[in-house]
Amino acid sequence: AINGEYSKDPMIEMTIPSSLDNTLAPPGHHVCLLFTQYAPYTLSNNRKWDEEMREEYANVVFDAVEKYAPGFKESIVGKEVLPPPELERIFGLTGGNIFHGSMSLDQLYMTRPTPVSVSPRTPVASLLLCGSGAHPGGGVMGAPGRIAAKHAVQHLGKKWVHN
Repeated sequence: AINGEYSKDPMIEMTIPSSLDNTLAPPGHHVCLLFTQYAPYTLSNNRKWDEEMREEYANVVFDAVEKYAPGFKESIVGKEVLPPPELERIFGLTGGNIFHGSMSLDQLYMTRPTPVSVSPRTPVASLLLCGSGAHPGGGVMGAPGRIAAKHAVQHLGKKWVHN
């Protein structure tokens, strides 16, 4: 993605929420969500994330899934492709990055959100950070939220009772 090119063999995380909640799709159908990495915010050679480029990327992703789940492509009845600029526009994710910044070694754990502020605390009184951009980093572990909750409880003069 650094060179303005998306991966021709993307990392794909697939979830099928309708397997647990049948109200998400009509009977006999499913909703499938594909989270992929890595796609650049800005494409090389002045290309844009237009409908043609989205379709091209979708085909790369679907072809990769098809290798492991034959018949996947022919089962698709609709899709929505959200490249990084759309993630930024719709959800406010700077650069379309769901982790609120790079997940590189210089931006994780003891350097998140900044090397001098490894805490959910901010210069704004009673404002705590609890998202992916907070210590110790993003992902689905929930640690930033737990740490912020512990600080909030302490700030309120209460005792943390969950371990």
